[in-house]
Amino acid sequence: MYKVFIFDKLILLTDNPQNDKSFAGTTSILVSTKKEIKDAYSAFINNGSDRKLILYNNSDAKRLLDDFISLFWYIEAAGGLVINDKDEQLFIYRFGKWDLPKGKIERNETREDAAIREVQEETGLLEVKIIKELPSTFHIFDYKGKKVLKRTYWFEMSYTGTQPPKPQSEEDILEAKWIKHDEMDGILSNTYSSLRVLLNDL
Repeated sequence: MYKVFIFDKLILLTDNPQNDKSFAGTTSILVSTKKEIKDAYSAFINNGSDRKLILYNNSDAKRLLDDFISLFWYIEAAGGLVINDKDEQLFIYRFGKWDLPKGKIERNETREDAAIREVQEETGLLEVKIIKELPSTFHIFDYKGKKVLKRTYWFEMSYTGTQPPKPQSEEDILEAKWIKHDEMDGILSNTYSSLRVLLNDL
């Protein structure tokens, strides 16, 4: 199952139509062609009352995702959930939201290398090490009149150094901060829907 966010709406792509309908305004549609996917997406976006769309094909969720991606300008990014030896998590504050350091994967760059580079550039912390890959997040946004679907590959990372994080001001990052567990409610109340789901699922 894949979760794609567009503002406050959620699209589930799955091969199992029995997903829970966790809140009102949910539509579930069987699709088998790209046209059916496109029509279902357009109707969902133009319906102000529906908040959740389940698209399913009973066979292959990965193929469904690939067909869905083909409808958009697609870009890939990578980033990190960095944890220090005090079990604190590293967040950045940008555009009025708390976020994790991330950025676009460059040409001929691996996901892992991109994630480490972005963490280093956006927080100034150099001694980061990948522990494991986390689930990807997907979200749709407008850019120069086009609909863009961004997939972000996330990695859990460790940091054992002692230098304080330093926000990358040229990327409009106002703050880079270690967050304790008892501060997480404040972070989750002011972050992106896709990131909130990722963090809640860990």
